[in-house]
Amino acid sequence: MTVFHFLAAVVILMVGLACTILPFASVWDRRLAVARRRSLYDKSASQVESLTAVLGALIAAAFGADLLLSGSIDRLMTGEWRIVWEGMVMMHAFAALCAVIVLYSKRGLRNAFSVLSGLAFAAASCLCVLLVWAFLMGAVHGSSGLEAFGVVLASMKSADFVLFVLFSIMLGASGGYGLALCWHILLRNRDDFGRDYYSFVLGMRSRQASCAGLFLIMVTAVQYSLYPQLSKDWALSRLPFAGEYAEAILTGGMLCLPAAFALWYSMSLAALPMQKRSYAFLAMLLLVTGAYCLLIRI
Repeated sequence: MTVFHFLAAVVILMVGLACTILPFASVWDRRLAVARRRSLYDKSASQVESLTAVLGALIAAAFGADLLLSGSIDRLMTGEWRIVWEGMVMMHAFAALCAVIVLYSKRGLRNAFSVLSGLAFAAASCLCVLLVWAFLMGAVHGSSGLEAFGVVLASMKSADFVLFVLFSIMLGASGGYGLALCWHILLRNRDDFGRDYYSFVLGMRSRQASCAGLFLIMVTAVQYSLYPQLSKDWALSRLPFAGEYAEAILTGGMLCLPAAFALWYSMSLAALPMQKRSYAFLAMLLLVTGAYCLLIRI
């Protein structure tokens, strides 16, 4: 397992679970638009739906290409893992299709397809969490058999797996709201809804991202308290360029998660959040870095 493999696992977890969160966020926004009679929520939901479709299509295309072309992930999926892998790819493809249909549906069917895509992404994310957990346990190396599959299933009853699931959910929520925040900023020139809209939506998304980030920090603190020490050889294999400082860098790198929370929270307090738009992109970089440093400890 290389640095690239762990980084890919972090990105796959974050994007996969973000796609699970975003459809329900758009449905909730549309409900609020009706309840509070504010069109700002409808505009926000439309932008979130387009982000869900883009992320869903990208991850489905990436997984589909890896499956069809026997890529690096597909070569590892042998035996029982192949069924899980192919099921995950198909569920992502179906979820992405539903997410795209949402963009062209009328109001009556829009929420129904959004919920359907969210449920499909949730099913795919469950399989994704299982595969990443097996990868972290060393059970997915292209030669795993039924015994390794049984060991992974048995380990799902442990407290470590529960913490990993909580970490994945909070990472997906933080990443989902963080990506939505960046997406709203990127659409500023295309969808010119005015300063009031962007002050409202950026403030709302940054508050949601900071709340999810706070829960992620709590899970991180529990995980670190259980495993405060990290093998020097293991740390060096993950950061070969850091030499004897690899362990300290990986431990200190977990502080990127509180830093990301601080940026989101600062943005949520700003009267004009668009003036601090660089915080949104920097926070995503810190989130991935901090999640990488934590994932190595699992």
